[in-house]
Amino acid sequence: MKKTIYQSVFITAILFSFLITGNSGKIFADTLLVEKVVPQFIGSKTASGTNNARTPFAVCLQITGLLPNTAYDVQIGIGLITDAVTSFGAGNVWNRNRNAFTGQRDTLAFTTDGNGDSGPFWSFIQPTGNGSRFDAGQVHNLRIGYAITGGSISGNPAFIGSKQITALDIPATARTVTAADDGAFIKGTGFINESGKYVLLYNNVSGSGNPVYSYQTRNSTATNTTQSDLPVSVNDVFLQSGTSAAGDFAAIVPIGANNPNGIRRIEFRNADYSLFSSYTDADGIFPNGTNTKTLLRREVGIINIFSTLNLKSYIEGLYDNVNNIMTSDTAIIELRNNISPFNLIDQSKDILDANGNGSFNFNNTSNGTPYYIVVNHRNSINTWSATAVSFSSGLMNYDFSDASTKAYGNNLTLKGSKYCIYSGDVNKDETVDASDISSIDNDANNSVSGYVNTDLTGDDFVDAQDLSVVDNNATLGVSTVAP
Repeated sequence: MKKTIYQSVFITAILFSFLITGNSGKIFADTLLVEKVVPQFIGSKTASGTNNARTPFAVCLQITGLLPNTAYDVQIGIGLITDAVTSFGAGNVWNRNRNAFTGQRDTLAFTTDGNGDSGPFWSFIQPTGNGSRFDAGQVHNLRIGYAITGGSISGNPAFIGSKQITALDIPATARTVTAADDGAFIKGTGFINESGKYVLLYNNVSGSGNPVYSYQTRNSTATNTTQSDLPVSVNDVFLQSGTSAAGDFAAIVPIGANNPNGIRRIEFRNADYSLFSSYTDADGIFPNGTNTKTLLRREVGIINIFSTLNLKSYIEGLYDNVNNIMTSDTAIIELRNNISPFNLIDQSKDILDANGNGSFNFNNTSNGTPYYIVVNHRNSINTWSATAVSFSSGLMNYDFSDASTKAYGNNLTLKGSKYCIYSGDVNKDETVDASDISSIDNDANNSVSGYVNTDLTGDDFVDAQDLSVVDNNATLGVSTVAP
């Protein structure tokens, strides 16, 4: 008898669950939406019923109170804040099945956990040429529905977003006469470590409030169609082709007059919404010189957080003065304060090529601030620049090879027509002496080969040629000369 009662209760529970879930997949009355990332701004359409400047953006949402361990589709639209609550608005969503911006349904958007929680999920939305929405100055919000994958989504949104999204006037032909809704562009470049991460731009250093704009760094999930009314550099990022590269991103921002703080924080987030990395700029003027506080309508502000030092430096042992070529090798370049105790400010590692050239990127520098350059090579004397030098618009060029006076204390050796960094400091104690000779002599006697510090000439053998270089420099008493 008890067994029969339990079966009856169990069957009733299933029927009740079915009645309150249906195809929507809702199981609890308190199903909730969390708008984790919604940008403040998007780009406007180019004409009534036409949009040749479609600028996709990303949102991160989370829905709780659903069926556990269940796959869901979502429908996401963008409506005016004045639209009826029964309207899904307009706009296209990136459809994972069709691999295109089409319609408003995002299939297999997420699978809930054992508690019926979607966890953070990202969707990409493209403003369209809808006749009544996406015009400059218009304010919008999200409209969201959901259903178990393959099921029917209600004709009315399950949620109306509370965060507002304003369309900025970005077309070549302005949509309004006022500058209050004018928009500009940002192109971030060189963020190769953040490729594929979700990028959020803020007008404050703390990352509080809603981001100014949000999308994904190349290489991204979604690929836009070509937009004739966008600047080429911006269009190429959204297209993931042309002049753009992995690690680039594009964004729509208000002009500087309407955004006096400019952009002061860039966040990169993982798919699970956890923070991957962030960069801040206290004054909105980035190391490459772009002032995001003064951007004009349709201007493209390039953001590169790295300052780049283009360096020319030959390593004595590696340089063949007869053929005027150097065996390429890695070097670490240090930037040091110009005031005692000359603290290390930043360092970068790259390759000095056959012509002695290397480009070194730094992310802890400021334009106009003087730094000593220190060349640190694995078996050579650390060599300081003659004076402290500064970046201008995030760029600096320095050549150690054309004069001995380019190094502090003239600490260079002339080989052929090029001034070179002294080789032979195998143990990196900042002097070439008997201990370095001993190391090379021992390895030469043992016929050591390969990429080893005792091979000064870069021919992958430790031999008499290496001994000749170290013996000569030890006799000269070569050592680091620093301020």
